Amino acid sequence: MPHSGSYGLFLTLHVLSAFLLVGPLCMTIATAPWLVHAGPAALSRLRAAARTTWYLPPATILVAVFGLVIVQRGPFGSLRRISDPWLLTSGLLWIAAVVISMAVISRGLRRAVHDIERGGDARRQLPVITIGAAATVTCWILIICLMVMKPGY
Repeated sequence: MPHSGSYGLFLTLHVLSAFLLVGPLCMTIATAPWLVHAGPAALSRLRAAARTTWYLPPATILVAVFGLVIVQRGPFGSLRRISDPWLLTSGLLWIAAVVISMAVISRGLRRAVHDIERGGDARRQLPVITIGAAATVTCWILIICLMVMKPGY
């Protein structure tokens, strides 16, 4: 089915913003434990990862906003509603991913940078960063699965 008009535009913006924002965020989060493990050799990349995991999660609001627009403008008489369980679940997973990225991963990366700058061992941050990374990437994967499969739709 072709998607033209404003629906096609907002669908494109939704997918493009997910690709440009969520993709780099997930890659940064997935590599964060390895950066911490690398220690002082990766200090500049750790700083960049800490910034990325602080600034990109709130920027993903664009993905959500474009998604809300396409739910409202569904094609061909679509009966989707924001109250559909798969959409509500996606929203909750999005909130979880943003909160974990900022409160757990970014904070852990900032602490790792601080530890390295003070001559300490940043690896003590590894457990929390690794668990946070696994949880966040899992949230994003589940969101993608829900967006593609639309269970119960």
